[in-house]
Amino acid sequence: MEHLADLVDLYEYRVEDLVAGRVPKGGKKALLQLRAFLAQSRLPGPLAKRFRQADARFRALRPASETPPPPLDLPTLIPPEPAEPEAPQGASALRAIALKVWRLHAGRELKARAKDLLSGRREELRLIHAFLQNYLVYREKEGFKRDFNLSRFVPTHPIPSLSDSLMDLEDPKVAEALLQEFLETALRLPQDLPLPPEETRTYLRRFLNRILEWEEAYGLPPKRDLLALRRALEEARRLGAATQEVARLEERLKREAQEERRRELLLEEERRRFRVAMEKVLGLLNLLPVPQGETPWPQVPEPGKGEDGLLTLTLRPGRIPLGPLTLTLSQVEGIWHLGLAGQDHPLEAGEDALVLTWEDLEVWAVREGDLLHLRLEARSGLRLYELLSEGRVLALLLNPSGDYAYLRLLRALSARLKGEFSPQAFGRELAEKYRQAPLEALQDFARKALELALKRLGPSDPEPLLREVGQALGLEGQAHTLAEALREYLGRRPPTRETLGGEVRFLTLTPEPLALKVGPIVLSLRLREDAVYVGQAGEVPQRLKDLLVYRLPEGAVVLARDGQRLAYLVMGTP
Repeated sequence: MEHLADLVDLYEYRVEDLVAGRVPKGGKKALLQLRAFLAQSRLPGPLAKRFRQADARFRALRPASETPPPPLDLPTLIPPEPAEPEAPQGASALRAIALKVWRLHAGRELKARAKDLLSGRREELRLIHAFLQNYLVYREKEGFKRDFNLSRFVPTHPIPSLSDSLMDLEDPKVAEALLQEFLETALRLPQDLPLPPEETRTYLRRFLNRILEWEEAYGLPPKRDLLALRRALEEARRLGAATQEVARLEERLKREAQEERRRELLLEEERRRFRVAMEKVLGLLNLLPVPQGETPWPQVPEPGKGEDGLLTLTLRPGRIPLGPLTLTLSQVEGIWHLGLAGQDHPLEAGEDALVLTWEDLEVWAVREGDLLHLRLEARSGLRLYELLSEGRVLALLLNPSGDYAYLRLLRALSARLKGEFSPQAFGRELAEKYRQAPLEALQDFARKALELALKRLGPSDPEPLLREVGQALGLEGQAHTLAEALREYLGRRPPTRETLGGEVRFLTLTPEPLALKVGPIVLSLRLREDAVYVGQAGEVPQRLKDLLVYRLPEGAVVLARDGQRLAYLVMGTP
């Protein structure tokens, strides 16, 4: 009962906002959704009367040219919503599926990042809240769609304080919801404005800067009028006021000037902190799909086509092989069900996706109309994907071409970052030591060298220093290739199937030997105690602990292991 009373109060407040000419919080869409919900609820007599009165005021505000919504005879249910149009087919349906898959990936990353933003003064979350409030208000203003440079934008909502009673910024769910709403708002920006998708980051940076330039955004006391005090002091001196009166005015002016100086210093410090937070907020835009961000669109094959762990099909009862799994698709009383390990799970048409867990893997089922997209993904830990991402860089470092040019460049970069770079120390003579080293020892060495170089590099761009050491070693082209690989490795967090090239495959290790076919080559995988040995017939097998780069005549196979699960990625020669 109290819950319904609060909702009726909220509806009355939003209608009052409309009557006063203000945009209700959440916009008109939220108001209409609240109206529909209350209309379907069995409100008791007093609440039903209040709702009818507020609803009559709402309907009276509609322009005469529009057909007013019918009066609601509570507690009768409102008529059902008109049926949604049929789901798009063809390319538009595949695009819609890709968007749902992207939302799953982005949602998981935002959940992890929200935890990192819950410490300290939570400037990032507070800034996002202020942006969303100001954007929703300004979006309803006349001229919004023509004001690309925000010359007419005047902020109306300040940054909330850390102890704002209307926000619970210590709640991880609140933080996650704020990040999701920010990303969705950025995603819809080209629809709200006739703006190229590539300009999303620029527009949002300009919007956030306008908020930070607004002095009232930080909740500080108003600026003191020192000029009026100076004039009063000058007037008192000119008129020959008493010494005590002049001294009182001088003391007051001094005190007010000190307070104003403290306020200016505090304002400067607040702006500095929130500008740092702004860069972190804008960094979230990398999660947007290209061209708005830097995340590749999820790979969605056409219906009837697919690969190991990735499949799109038309809804039809039957068995579906997906990697090491066999799923079942059935229809009962008009509802489709996806079966896994003897359990059936309904595939609701209105849901974005169904996620089923199996050991350390997940099955993602995304439905769009009569199409069903299935994909096999690593569990939320993403350990296999992280190892494969590291392995892609290792495959480059362990490439023997150019006398191990990439490994020499990485070590030269690490020395340059430490300030001890000498071109003679990283010449071709060093490659002879790499050739003589055992494969397992060389890979361990390359992993440690990569870890050390990235630790010294920090958040800096590797391109300038790699270009410098590349020129000194006569390896300019290889230096550019390595810089691109390091930049991608550092920027693709967390890695996904798409950022890894879309060719990730999974295996389940068993006591029996497994055969892995890579083109004309067949590799044998044998599990012995706690290690896996990989090799071809007639050669000494190599040990796979958690990561192994297995060299091929043309490229390499990157194998990653986490428990009984194994993922691999085939790479060509760079």
